[in-house]
Amino acid sequence: MQTLGVKTEEGLRELLTANAEDHMRLMLSAEFMEKLGRTEEAKELRDKAMVELGHAKAIFSTLVKYQGLDALINEMAKEETEQHVSEYSNVAMNAKSEGHDDIEAMLCKFADQEKGIAETLNKYKNN
Repeated sequence: MQTLGVKTEEGLRELLTANAEDHMRLMLSAEFMEKLGRTEEAKELRDKAMVELGHAKAIFSTLVKYQGLDALINEMAKEETEQHVSEYSNVAMNAKSEGHDDIEAMLCKFADQEKGIAETLNKYKNN
């Protein structure tokens, strides 16, 4: 399997994250526009979201081609275990200290769900 250069790999990973994030933000915006009766705008945003998803899929496929699916799963498992759960907890504690108990409760619930995601990914990772 051919390997990627360090900068190329880093750039692809950043682009994957950015495209996935843009896809989700556009889809969420479209959903809210739909609720407001702004159906034409919602459709346009959904169309753009699908373009972002296509970019993310192509980049992900490229990473799989060069690194293998197992390597990507291993990395996701590590990130979920180490990073995401602690990030939810940190933001939850900040929200609580600033008087936002509702946000703290939501994020603590999400942190528990993130642990479940990490557990699932860890079942499929290669050590």
